[in-house]
Amino acid sequence: MQKLFFAICLTALSTVTFAQKSTTYPVVVRFGSLCCGVPSSAPVIKLIKSYKKQYKIKQVAVDSIGPMGREGEYYLAFRLKEFSKAQQAKFIQQLQKTATTMKEQGYAEILKN
Repeated sequence: MQKLFFAICLTALSTVTFAQKSTTYPVVVRFGSLCCGVPSSAPVIKLIKSYKKQYKIKQVAVDSIGPMGREGEYYLAFRLKEFSKAQQAKFIQQLQKTATTMKEQGYAEILKN
């Protein structure tokens, strides 16, 4: 009886584990550190706010993933489902321009999928 109960529980747990959805992100901003911490995310947040206002988008889905290291490294992952294909391309291009200016502490790098 105990073996049967254990087998049922194990089967139930394995189906729950496989039922989870994986999330894919078209673009991720990686904030890294060389010695003294990571750069501020303020320029990226400012870009998001201006982009929302320009294209009248209600919400931009951003997931903060981290901390990834000792000095506070983390990722900002964007789903971009609320953007059209043209808006996605333009947003990624603007993110790349913004990331190149973020060098006061550490670095910001754009990773595309």
